[in-house]
Amino acid sequence: MTNKIEKDIIKNLDTSKNYVVALSGGVDSAVLATVVAKQTPNLRSVFVRHNQKHSNKLEEMANRIADNLKINHKALDSNLKENSSETKMRDARYEILYDDLDDDEILLTGHTLSDKVETFFINLLRGTRVRGLKSIPKMTPRLKRPLLGISKDNLINYAKENNIEYLDDVTNFDNKIIRNWIRNELIPKVDEKFPGDIEEKISSLITEIESIFETTHTDFKYIKTAKGYIEIPIALVKEKNIKSNMYLSLLSKALGIPSLEKKDIQKITTSINDEKKVDFDNNWSCGVSNSLLIFINKKTWQEQYRSKEQNLGLFKFSSVEKIKANNNWTASLPKKEKIKISPLKNGDKIKVDGNTIKVSEILRSYGIKNVLKEVWPVVSIGDEIYWVPGIRKSDSLIDYEKSGKSNIITASIEKSSIEDY
Repeated sequence: MTNKIEKDIIKNLDTSKNYVVALSGGVDSAVLATVVAKQTPNLRSVFVRHNQKHSNKLEEMANRIADNLKINHKALDSNLKENSSETKMRDARYEILYDDLDDDEILLTGHTLSDKVETFFINLLRGTRVRGLKSIPKMTPRLKRPLLGISKDNLINYAKENNIEYLDDVTNFDNKIIRNWIRNELIPKVDEKFPGDIEEKISSLITEIESIFETTHTDFKYIKTAKGYIEIPIALVKEKNIKSNMYLSLLSKALGIPSLEKKDIQKITTSINDEKKVDFDNNWSCGVSNSLLIFINKKTWQEQYRSKEQNLGLFKFSSVEKIKANNNWTASLPKKEKIKISPLKNGDKIKVDGNTIKVSEILRSYGIKNVLKEVWPVVSIGDEIYWVPGIRKSDSLIDYEKSGKSNIITASIEKSSIEDY
């Protein structure tokens, strides 16, 4: 078993690279650091202080492990409060570890096959889409998990055989924590009722799911995003098939929702079928506009408006000296007047062709509805709306531009293809 574990870890390493082990003081990272330290001198370790009960003892053990291995080691502080949730601790830990990582370093974490299977069950029981059942990825450009094919029981045996010191985190036995309940109660009961190793069964299933994602062509480039904004063609999520499940899983990640539950899927379906706005529980809303399903985080947009950023959601404003052509995406505005960019308000009107028209009616005629209409910027001077970027200019603005004045402002829409998480 010793040789097999070492081979599994070593095959995932490039000894010419610089590595940083996230050293928790537990058995997983202790074994990982021990094996890697034998293979390369390009190794250091980091302990993240979570400020929880027994954290001091775990830190002392991490220090001792690093001293025994003669590797550079340090502890980094977090601002976590005692009794913080597992999710908050995980998010804070990764943020701190990545911030500490140099450009030429790769982070190593001690996630095991057992962790992978537990995460599979957590996602499954929460009602995740197919993508969530991939569980924990083996690597990203800045991170490797060399133990992901090794069970915790085997690592414990390896530690005993090789006299590796470690400390059990007492919180691992608190079954009020979902992961611990799955580890300590659910999985043993399943193993007891059904012959065969449940970890091996789930691992094989995860491998099959991963292969489906690798072989299924999915056009993630059609999902576009900006700060507080996401869009996806309705056609990609309307049908109930494996592809639409993949897109929904990706959307859940982008929306900051662990997994889109049944009620969330129903809201999206309602929005598509009834072409109406629906709200989620985390400041996001969605609606339909020009064959697109559009998600808006209105709170994020409002924060950008208040801070007077040049980038507002998917809009970018900039000042230029010259333009090739004058259109609805550029405007020459009076310099001495106080120019205000703000979101559209109910009842806002603009003077066009001698008539005073509601801005919302103009947007509707362009197919801009509900969620997007609520955050679309308007440019005002005093109480008068001069410009609806990309849509219309007021009579006052058109008259002013005829005088040949400068102070040119351009508006553009800038969206990125969503990352393949």
